[in-house]
Amino acid sequence: LAQDSCGSPHWSCCSLFVMSAGCRLTQLFHQYVQQTRAQNSFSSIISKRLTFLSSADNLKRGSFQFPLHQSDCHAFAVAQEGQTVHGGVIATVVEDATTMHICANDARSRKAVTTDLNLTYVGIGKVGRTLQIDTKILKIGGVMGVAEAEVTDITSGKLIAVGRHSMMFVGEDGSALKFAQSLNSVFDV
Repeated sequence: LAQDSCGSPHWSCCSLFVMSAGCRLTQLFHQYVQQTRAQNSFSSIISKRLTFLSSADNLKRGSFQFPLHQSDCHAFAVAQEGQTVHGGVIATVVEDATTMHICANDARSRKAVTTDLNLTYVGIGKVGRTLQIDTKILKIGGVMGVAEAEVTDITSGKLIAVGRHSMMFVGEDGSALKFAQSLNSVFDV
């Protein structure tokens, strides 16, 4: 396997290797995949296809990819128009990727809740294409974290959406890891 800039293997939820101690974003991605499956959460559909590619600039930038499938289509999409993907799918991918990125940059390893999420769609996601989600940390403070994301179609290179996500840190120090630690003894995901 190739290695990302944290020294951890590139992997998606479908990889079967055991992750060694890598960068914090890799660890949170692993936890995200486990947790969404164990809880059958809203994001479980996203976590089955989202791939973490790399992080850079001392964990200030991250890259993810997400292939678009027929099940991502808007209910009113017409086949001859190219099967347009629902904006809510793109919003969820952006929220999940930026959540992991913000939490990975919290030195106290706390959980976080969304206080604001906004997206501007400037293009159309189409079935059969893959989206590149590039995240960037704008600010990490004692109470809040803010990240932005650019979503592009990797085939055409066209910008699909831009977004900004603000989160408030909650919980005790180290609370972001407690769920994943309890899963290790209960689930073999």
